[in-house]
Amino acid sequence: MAQVLAIVASVLFVLRLLALVALHVRPGGIHPVRHAVSDYAASSAPSTRRLAAVASWLAAAAWAVLGVTVLTLPAATSHTGLGVWLLVLAVVLAVMPRVPTDAPGEPVTSRGRLHLVLAVAWFAIAYSTIGPLTRLLAGATGAPAPGILPVLHVIAAIALVSLVVSLLVRALRERTFGLSERVFILAVTLAPLIVSVGLAAA
Repeated sequence: MAQVLAIVASVLFVLRLLALVALHVRPGGIHPVRHAVSDYAASSAPSTRRLAAVASWLAAAAWAVLGVTVLTLPAATSHTGLGVWLLVLAVVLAVMPRVPTDAPGEPVTSRGRLHLVLAVAWFAIAYSTIGPLTRLLAGATGAPAPGILPVLHVIAAIALVSLVVSLLVRALRERTFGLSERVFILAVTLAPLIVSVGLAAA
């Protein structure tokens, strides 16, 4: 059962990546460096807004299936906390399209502030799961986890720090925020994808 779920999670993470690529091919007026990924959901182009929602829901589905996978592993009792956090992350990502960010240049609203809280939650939880997922994969396979996972963990950490600095230093915001966020999202999407593939092959 866990192996089948891991395969499904792998497919969903790949589809999530493809949806992100599609957003950048058809940006709908959103700049990949100056604007946040969340801004796609506030684009003036309806097709871009729909694609942004699909990308978020694909991520939610992928994390949810991976969470269930973790909870159904033979040693599930020792990974219950991780499985629950993965499910919480899935809920956050599923809700985000219902609470879109404010459009670039528009006044800040309470909805926009709530979106920011959800975004911070998803960044924090996604980052915090890379280490435990790496250890889980090593335990499930009985072999060292792929060396790329620690590298992705470091890349995600650097991107997250850069993201925070970009928010605090206004002069950097339009130069580094969007790029830092995209590097972070790529790292925290590739890591669970690799773990899902590893669990499926175990």
